[in-house]
Formats: sequence, structure tokens, C-alpha cells
Amino acid sequence: MFDWIVKTVADASGVTNQLKIAEWARLNRTNPFDMGAKNYQRCLHDLGLGGKYHELEYNNEDGSLKYQ
Repeated sequence: MFDWIVKTVADASGVTNQLKIAEWARLNRTNPFDMGAKNYQRCLHDLGLGGKYHELEYNNEDGSLKYQ
């Protein structure tokens, strides 16, 4: 029973992180599933989930985040 509780909590925190990443991507106008390695690392950094700081670059035409 204890193993099931631990797995459920771990799954719930993973879903929470996925929702945070999706919201970050929405705010930066990019695809949360295909934003590029540097953008993903910056996303994790901004959310306090590890990652690494990288400068974000935006497209001039539509203001969306450039793939990098």
C-alpha cells in the first residue's frame, strides 16, 4: 500500500511540473513539447526545477519565442 501512495504522489508532482512548463510555454508563445534545448533549460531555471539560465530570443514578427 505504501508503494502505491508514493507512486501517486510522485505522479501528481510530475503532472504539476508539466502544467507549470505548459503555462511558461503559453506565456512565451512557444510549443511546450518542442521549444529547443536552451529554451527548455531556461524554462526549468525560471520555474526553480533546475535547468540553466539562457537569454531568451523572440521573433520580431509575432513575438513568439525563437526555437533554440
